[in-house]
Amino acid sequence: MPDPHQQLPPSTTELAGSRRYRLWPVYASAFTRTLSYTIYGLALPNYLIYFLHVPAGMLGVIMSIYSIAYIAGPLVAMPITRFIGARNGVLMSVVASIVLVSCQLVLFDPLVLVVLRAVDGFLLGFFWPNLQMELSRWQRAIPGKIGGQFFQTYGKSWNVGIIIGDIGGYFIVFLGAGNEYMALGISLGVMVSMLPCALAMERPSTGIALRGTVLVAIADAARQPVVPAPKTDDPHVKGASSRILTDNSSYLLSFSAAFYLVGTLVYAYIKAIYPFVYPLALDNAGIPSYYVYLVTFVHQGLQTVTIVIWSRRSAKSGHAAWAVAMVTNVAFLVCLWLAGSPTLLTIAFVANGILSGWLYTFTSKIMLEYGAVENSLKYATYYEFYNGIGFGVAPLVAGALVTIDPGLDYVINALIVAVFCLPLFLASARAASMRKREP
Repeated sequence: MPDPHQQLPPSTTELAGSRRYRLWPVYASAFTRTLSYTIYGLALPNYLIYFLHVPAGMLGVIMSIYSIAYIAGPLVAMPITRFIGARNGVLMSVVASIVLVSCQLVLFDPLVLVVLRAVDGFLLGFFWPNLQMELSRWQRAIPGKIGGQFFQTYGKSWNVGIIIGDIGGYFIVFLGAGNEYMALGISLGVMVSMLPCALAMERPSTGIALRGTVLVAIADAARQPVVPAPKTDDPHVKGASSRILTDNSSYLLSFSAAFYLVGTLVYAYIKAIYPFVYPLALDNAGIPSYYVYLVTFVHQGLQTVTIVIWSRRSAKSGHAAWAVAMVTNVAFLVCLWLAGSPTLLTIAFVANGILSGWLYTFTSKIMLEYGAVENSLKYATYYEFYNGIGFGVAPLVAGALVTIDPGLDYVINALIVAVFCLPLFLASARAASMRKREP
């Protein structure tokens, strides 16, 4: 990654109006967003469960509407962003989030919360896609290893925000003697820090050039070098041009795009179940709410470490880990149905950090390969769409089932995940068969 403190090379002075390009606002925006919303996303259901005693069915609607509304956000944001620019799209989402969350901390009526969170989730579609669009712009302009490092730093930014939010929320509530409202207020204060980050983002008219190892902004946007990503003649990818593929790439491309789409939905669905049922189980057992933050921190930390380690493994190793994760998740849900307890649920939640890391790593690698060989961002857009469905539907289903019978929640969700296992494992077998037939 280019050093932000490094002296600009002499050749930079030859570009009139050139200066160092501001990379940090994108990373800082991702970090502050996940940091603030991680605390808020844990404190809100805890406050509704422990203090307002909102029924599980309504709680499921309140928690799911944010993700469900997000599904439509990127689709609407795309044409609007063409007129207002990525920076203004991010800024609009940030300002709206601060206003909407402020209103939520005053108006705790369940129906009002549903409306406010729906609007907030919809406007989130102006945030993440525009940050990713900015990174894609860097990637297209600066090829090679340096371009890839942008995405790595971006991923670390939002992952670190989540982890710090989890452990920070734990200390806030623990030291505050269970005061979840204080955690909500602090999360709002952190949200305000998103404003200077969004304001500092570069405008789309700014050109980009690489001088030595330093990324610089140039006044003449027309001089921005754009290097299209190479494509491939691989038989698994339709309509692509020549590129030599590694064994890992060929292996990943032997899976259909539908595999990663359904796999992404399953990953999001499973990951959304535990954060919803866990505080409900602790409340019923009389266990303080701050344990939710601590266990979530361990879960997310394990997922992050797993992703970092497993992203370096071969595609075949990733596929094997993915298969183990799918089967183990079903097994955990069945065990919770047969002998549910807060202790077993805690173990399942923590272990799911590793399992989710395996699920995420393999399916996301397939998505990235398809996007690279076709030089298209549509696969990343589909990824966000299916993520929204998984994260949004899980709380709805879990909330409705908990209202009927908490045990029923685990068995039905085990059946749902098992049903998804069947076509995914068939697709795995088909991909393996295609690899064997290749010369």
